[in-house]
Amino acid sequence: MTTRDSPAGGAASSDPPRGDRPGLALKIGIAGAIGLGAIVSGLLISRSGRRLVREAWQGRRRTRLEDRVLDALWGDPHVGRRNFDVQEIDAGVVVLTGVVRSRREKNRALRLVRALDNVHRVDDRVTIERLPERERRLAPLRRRFRSAHEDENGDAD
Repeated sequence: MTTRDSPAGGAASSDPPRGDRPGLALKIGIAGAIGLGAIVSGLLISRSGRRLVREAWQGRRRTRLEDRVLDALWGDPHVGRRNFDVQEIDAGVVVLTGVVRSRREKNRALRLVRALDNVHRVDDRVTIERLPERERRLAPLRRRFRSAHEDENGDAD
């Protein structure tokens, strides 16, 4: 690198002039795009992230209680994969809608919601849709496989 005389005629500077840094803005832009991509992909990969994006896209704003109810349901290993919706119609009164596969799942969902602080009443509009016979026969095998896979990878809660 060549040195140039300083404007005051003193010692030479070893710092490159600002115009000699091509690509710095490009590098910052690429890093920003990678960071944004990581955030977006994280939202789209997780089930709750996809629901959050869908609700934001639709302009739906939830109350704190509605958020807590959905967090409790989505975080549960037994009913977290079911499609629920909740609406707070009055202070502490929520309407729970969704589709589950068994009475056990329905009862579990209702227990989870009723156990939350500030939930005084739950209007139950959850329906039960049984799996077709073939799916019912395969469900225990899938659970066993999933459990063995979680144990193997140390992912179990």
